[in-house]
Amino acid sequence: MTSQATVWTNPPAGEQELVAWFREMRDRDPVQCDPKGGWHVFGYSEAVAVLANPADFSNTVTEVPETSPLKLFGTGNLAWMDPPRHRQLRSLVNKVFTPRYVAGMRPVIEEVAGQALRRIRRQDTVSFVDEYTFPVMLTVIARLVGIPREDYPLFGKWLKVLLAITETQTQNLIEVFSALTQEMHRNVHALIASRRRAPEDDLVSMLIGSELDGQVLGDDEIAGLVALLVATGEGGATQTLANAILCLDQHPEAADRLRADSGLLDGAVEEVMRFRSQTTRVARRTTRDVPLAGHVIPAGEMVSVWLTSANRDKRKFDRPDTFDMTRSPNQHISLGSGIHFCLGAPLARLEVNVVLEQFLAATESFSIDYPNSRLLDPRMICGANEIALRVRWRASEAPDAR
Repeated sequence: MTSQATVWTNPPAGEQELVAWFREMRDRDPVQCDPKGGWHVFGYSEAVAVLANPADFSNTVTEVPETSPLKLFGTGNLAWMDPPRHRQLRSLVNKVFTPRYVAGMRPVIEEVAGQALRRIRRQDTVSFVDEYTFPVMLTVIARLVGIPREDYPLFGKWLKVLLAITETQTQNLIEVFSALTQEMHRNVHALIASRRRAPEDDLVSMLIGSELDGQVLGDDEIAGLVALLVATGEGGATQTLANAILCLDQHPEAADRLRADSGLLDGAVEEVMRFRSQTTRVARRTTRDVPLAGHVIPAGEMVSVWLTSANRDKRKFDRPDTFDMTRSPNQHISLGSGIHFCLGAPLARLEVNVVLEQFLAATESFSIDYPNSRLLDPRMICGANEIALRVRWRASEAPDAR
């Protein structure tokens, strides 16, 4: 039978309050209905069940309004697709993200991260996102896609405004984003046209040279894939690094352990993703009446899958509210699950690992200046637009004596 919670409270804005709210919701019922509309999934096994079933829980949640600037990139956006087209396009991009290719990106990431570190290592205060992680991740994904260096500033500004909209949706900000999206759309199509004339060793050229069922991809489909990979490839890794710094600031002993033993980094990165899941929730829509955890969710209902809550489910994780870098196994779903598992997960893990390792090796300690940092609304995205960081560099990295 269709049912709903007798008492519903809206999610609070504070991080600790939100964690407590998730715990309360899971304990009450891992699947609940909001009397005002929509369903919410809080439990781990229930979340995995939804994400693994695209036939009943469609990723095509709603049509993008014709007036939305994102409509320009809607055709090839895997995040808005269901099978079979999703499977076909994903298989093409998977040809790039092979283990061999990802491993080959390590020297590039090390080089770019090292350059960024040299620019900031004479500062005793650092804008961690703007001065370190953002330019590194933008450069790596831009090289992968094939974006010309002269277009980096445009793509960077677009990404920053896209993230800023999660903080506040002023009319001016929306207008700026719309104008930037249109300019970026023109540039991406110009890039595609250029690569059709003269292919190079990059993702755009690979997509141009690929076929699906004997047909080449259209420019709009390629442009949508490029926009998705730029937004998720840069934004996901940047926010994971921001969350790593937030975790290590709150657990400085963990930072010391990582400096002493870099072999702990892989586990630390996974625990950061579980403990502070960047993507708070994802949405699905039911295609029929679907039974789930003792409820029947009617067809056409919006379903919010709270990844952050699922990653704290005590039925799955021992001591779920404890940050434990040695947690094993650590089957978090911060990168998704099922057919929509993060396309660039191996590359993102490598990026975060390399950039974090270099930063820790260059520093003795750091602390966050919270009043001058800008954390994001955890109900939307867990992370930060900026982290103001006080840094104590190692002797070889320290600023010159003043």
